[in-house]
Amino acid sequence: MGQVLLALLAGGIVFGGMRLTWPSGPFPRFERHVLQTSDMVLALVVAVGTFMVAWSFSQGARREDPVSVRHRWRLFLGLWALFALPLLLWWVGEWPGHLHSDARQSLLISSLLRVEPWLSTLWSIWVQGIHRSTGQFPFLSLFCVVGLAALLADFFSLLLHLGLSRRLGGVFIALVATSIPVAVLVTNLSHDALNALLRLGIALILLRVLSRKVLSGQSGVTPVTLPSLALLTGVATLLRGDSLVLFLYVPAVLLLSRQVRIGAAVVLLLVPVAINQVFRRVIEPRLILNGPELAERYAVSLLLNPLGFMVVNKYVTATPEEDQATIEAVVTYSCLRDRYILEESPCYWSDLRAPITPEKIVRLRALVLRMARDNPALMLSNRLITFAGTLGLSPRASFPVMDFRETVRPEDLYSPNGAELLRRYGLEHSKAPQALARVTHWLRDASLPYEHGRWLYFPWNGLPALLLTLWLVSRWRTLPVSAMVAGAILAPAGLVFIAAPASHPSYVTDLWVFGYLAVPLAWFEARVLRVRAASRASAGGEGGSAGAVDVAPAHLSHHG
Repeated sequence: MGQVLLALLAGGIVFGGMRLTWPSGPFPRFERHVLQTSDMVLALVVAVGTFMVAWSFSQGARREDPVSVRHRWRLFLGLWALFALPLLLWWVGEWPGHLHSDARQSLLISSLLRVEPWLSTLWSIWVQGIHRSTGQFPFLSLFCVVGLAALLADFFSLLLHLGLSRRLGGVFIALVATSIPVAVLVTNLSHDALNALLRLGIALILLRVLSRKVLSGQSGVTPVTLPSLALLTGVATLLRGDSLVLFLYVPAVLLLSRQVRIGAAVVLLLVPVAINQVFRRVIEPRLILNGPELAERYAVSLLLNPLGFMVVNKYVTATPEEDQATIEAVVTYSCLRDRYILEESPCYWSDLRAPITPEKIVRLRALVLRMARDNPALMLSNRLITFAGTLGLSPRASFPVMDFRETVRPEDLYSPNGAELLRRYGLEHSKAPQALARVTHWLRDASLPYEHGRWLYFPWNGLPALLLTLWLVSRWRTLPVSAMVAGAILAPAGLVFIAAPASHPSYVTDLWVFGYLAVPLAWFEARVLRVRAASRASAGGEGGSAGAVDVAPAHLSHHG
C-alpha cells in the first residue's frame, strides 16, 4: 500500500505541475482534451515508474529472490553510469538530433497543441507531454538514452552478480558502450527508439521470470510481473504495429514454461487487446481531427513499397488494365513506374490521390495480396532487399542521419517553414559544444556506408545480431531461457520483414541492441543456470527438500 500511495503522489504532482504549462486565457475544448490526455499519460508514466522502483527495493527485494536489484544495486548504478556517459556524450554532440520530416512534423503538431495518428497517436501524446514539461524537444531522445542505459545496466549487473565471466561481460559491455549504431539509433527523435525500449523491457522481464524459476525452484512470477508485461505489451503495440505479435508471444512463453495457468495466459492476452481497443475507440476520437483519413494514408504507406517493386519489375497478371485502374485510384501509376526507388516509397509524398477511402484501401490491399500470390519470387525479393536495408546492408538504407546537416544552411536542408520552426525553438546544431561535436560527427559519418567510400562498414552491419538471435531461438531445447528471451526480439523483427514500408534500421533498434546481449546470455545459461538447476535437482529435485535459496556469487566459479 505504501508503494501505491507514493506512486499516486508522484503522478499527482506531475499532473498538477503540467497544468501550469497550459496557455493562459481561454482556448478551444479540443485543445483542452489534448492537453489533459498528454498530462495524464505523463503522470501515469511517472506513477508506474515510481511504483516499480519502490517495489524493487521493498517487497520485490526479498532475500530469497535471486534476481532482485537490491542485491546488486551498487553494480547496477555503476554500470548505469558507465552506459549513460557515452550515450549522453553522443546526445550532446549530435544536438539537437537529426530532425527528419517525421520529427519536424511531430514538433509542429506539438507546437499547435494537437496530436495526430502519424507515427501513432500515443507517440504524438508523448511528444506533447515531454515538450511542454521540459520546453526542449530533444528531451525525447534523452529519455531514451537514460532508459536504455538502465536496461543495459540491469541486464549486465544481473548476469555478473549471478556468475557471468567478468572477462566476457567486460568485452560485451565495452562493445555496446562504444557502438556507433546503438548511439545513433537511441538518440534518434523517433517513436522507434521508445518502442525498442519497451520491447527490450519485455525481454528482460521474461529473463527475470525464467531465471528466478531456475535459481529458486519457485514460481518466477511476482505480483507485478503480469501487470507489467500486459502494460508494456499494450503500449508497444500502440506505438508500432509490428509489436502486435507480442500479444500472443508473451502469454505463450509463460504458459509453455509453466509459469502461469491457461486462465492467467488468456487474461494476459486479453488485457493488452483491451488497452488497444479502449485507446482506439474511446481516447483517439476525442483527440484527432480527420483521424480516419490520416489512418488510411498510413495504411497506404505500408503497401507502396511492394506495389512499386511489382510494377517496376513487370509482375505477372491476367488483368493489367483493372490493376492499373485500382492503383490509379490511390496513387499515380506513372510515379510508381518511373520514380520508384528501391527500399523506399517516394510516391507517397507527392502522388497520392485524395480522398483515401477505406474502399480504395481494401481494393489496393487485395491487389497487393494477389500480386504476392501470383509472383512469390518477386515479393520475396522485395522483402529480402527491404529487410537487408534495415540491417544496414545497403548504402540506400534510410539511416537516421540528416546528410550534410553541418555543411549547408538550414534553408538549403529544410523547407522554409521547417527552417523557421527549428529556429523558433532554438534547435540549431551550431549550439552543440563544437569540440565534442567534431568527434561525434566524424565517428557518425565515417561509419556510414555511403561516406565517399571511406567507411568503417562493420558498425552498420546488423547481420551478426540477426544470426545470433536466430541461433539462440534454434537452441530452444538446450538453452530454453535464452531462446524464449531472444524470441521476444525476433518475433517483432519477423513482422518488420513481412510488412516494413522502407529500409529504416530504426525499425529493429531492439535487434541491434540485443546482438550485444546474445553471447553473454547464452554463456550465462550454459554455465550458471544449467549448473544451478543441476545442483538444485541433486539436492532434492524441483525445490523439494532444498527449499528456496539465495544465489551467492561467491559460491560460483565462473568469473573467468
